[in-house]
Amino acid sequence: MANLIPAGGEALLRDLHDRAVTTVVLGGTDTHGVMRGKRIPVDQLERVLADGMLLCEVFWVMHVDESDLVQRPVGHVGYFPTERTGYPDILGLPDLTTARIVPWHEDTVLILCDWSLPHHSGPLPIDPRHVLRRVLDRCGSMGFEAFSALELEFYLLKETADSIIDRHPWELVPLQARPSTYGVVLGSGQEPIARQIRQRMLEYGLPIEACNPETGPGQFEINLRYETALSAADHAFLFKSGVKELATQNGLLATFMAKPNAEWAGNSCHIHVSLRDLDGSPVFYDEGQPHGISRTMRQFIAGSLAAMPEFTALLAPNPNSYRRYRPYSWAGTTATWGIDNRSAGLRAICEGASGTRIEHRQAGGDVNPYIASAAVLAAGLSGMAAQWEPPEMIDGDIYAIDPGEVPQLPRSLEHAVELLDASTLAREWLGAEFVDHYVAMKRAELAAQAAAVTNWDVRRYLEAL
Repeated sequence: MANLIPAGGEALLRDLHDRAVTTVVLGGTDTHGVMRGKRIPVDQLERVLADGMLLCEVFWVMHVDESDLVQRPVGHVGYFPTERTGYPDILGLPDLTTARIVPWHEDTVLILCDWSLPHHSGPLPIDPRHVLRRVLDRCGSMGFEAFSALELEFYLLKETADSIIDRHPWELVPLQARPSTYGVVLGSGQEPIARQIRQRMLEYGLPIEACNPETGPGQFEINLRYETALSAADHAFLFKSGVKELATQNGLLATFMAKPNAEWAGNSCHIHVSLRDLDGSPVFYDEGQPHGISRTMRQFIAGSLAAMPEFTALLAPNPNSYRRYRPYSWAGTTATWGIDNRSAGLRAICEGASGTRIEHRQAGGDVNPYIASAAVLAAGLSGMAAQWEPPEMIDGDIYAIDPGEVPQLPRSLEHAVELLDASTLAREWLGAEFVDHYVAMKRAELAAQAAAVTNWDVRRYLEAL
């Protein structure tokens, strides 16, 4: 049975009837990257296709753990044409090109939604999928089409959503106690669940390329194939939710948290990106230039490096994200670049016309794929618009260089949010409404962290003081 569903409304409804589908999941991303939506009986889909799906907009201001609501900034009354502050409904508009059978649920189809203002009066400006579309529209107006791929790392734990509530980080039980980076033999012990994830994702219509054990115990990396940037972000978003659902069905817990244990490797999200012109020809490669790196690619690198500090909060969205940023963590901790240099913030990969690209190494597994993709593309495109030239690349081990000799990136969410709030580039490319909302959400997260009494506090001070 083919997985993807015909995109037209009438054809979709006929196909769902032929497949005996009973349930439709309608969902989209919130700011955190959590899928929000509803399940509806299939016979309600025709109405939703005509009118949209109503949801209370409250999930835009919920903390990631739903423990509280974020107070909107003074003077910021919402995202509607009138001053409606009582948590009104917004609309979910199904994108029928994303409809797919969910192979781990019975007779179920999922369709991604874009979020709209009430009465179909326009896209919700804080919707991360809309923000990415905004950047891609500007990319198209410059004469280019963006392609990307996201490499996601995650841990599988012998835990459940309930068991972790009172767990200390050092008490978390990984699927396998010993790490085995690229380990085929030790990785075979994890193969039953790894194979299930790969197979189910392929049936789900996600383009899985490869899977391997990573550096941490019970940690995996799964690569998704290169494709148009919106599809790549959609697939990464669906992949993260799908892995978590499959883990739950197997009595496990999957986490893309940047650093679940201080002694374990962090979860990364490396973002590969390149551009083609509107005729489909790659523009990052020029055989007449050193290493085959075109002038366009150099300008993209220059913009990426210049924006990295002020865009850090978009790629490292939580206080925990900054636990990854240490030497030999394989995270991008500096605004630097080099050819096939994994200690740099940007790794230039030079593999001919079809394979020359940039790997952005700053983001963690906890990112919202739409926001991260929008940030990476906006930064690079801004360098092309300004026709900047990058600094000299670095060949050696950047982690070993004195920190004062290379540009460092923010090491705390507090610093990163201040830079984002002041960023005219972010407001120009991503939208002022989105930036204001995102900054408010992250300041609320910082306030929650500051108010918490942690295990570290108790162990360090309780007896001594």
